[in-house]
Amino acid sequence: MNKFYIIVPVVLLGTFLFFYNGALKEMHDKEVAKQVQKDKEKAAEDERRRVIEEKAKADSTRRQAEREAEDRAKEQKKIKEYEDAMRQLKDEADKYLAEADKNQKDANALELELNDLRNRKEKTNRETFELAKQVELAKIARRNAELEIQRMVDMVAQKVGASSFAAMPPPPPAPKN
Repeated sequence: MNKFYIIVPVVLLGTFLFFYNGALKEMHDKEVAKQVQKDKEKAAEDERRRVIEEKAKADSTRRQAEREAEDRAKEQKKIKEYEDAMRQLKDEADKYLAEADKNQKDANALELELNDLRNRKEKTNRETFELAKQVELAKIARRNAELEIQRMVDMVAQKVGASSFAAMPPPPPAPKN
């Protein structure tokens, strides 16, 4: 019995070790299989993520390009509108400057014409005054001449009246009948 106390536990230990090693090997194989499965899943997940990231990157790049094109179009539109507005303002400014120059020339011409008309009016007024002066002088000369004529007529009448030529002969005697 003594021997059985050692042999039975050693045999049981050997059997346990045999089954334990088999179970260990099986657990290790299962763990390796699980690890391989996890690696495959991880690789598939990584591949799927990579594909999604590539799609996202391509989509992002496409959207960025679209945004940039849109921004460029907006910027060009703003620049074109600004240039059109500036060209329109310049055209209007040129038009108004030309109109102002034309109006200034017209004003200068009208001012010259006004000065000419004033000079002509002044000259006409002077001529009118001179003619009125001459008319008055002529009236005075005429009045003086009339007075002189009257004086001369009176003098001549007095001299003729005093002379014998002007005396009438006495009337002939009246016939007797």
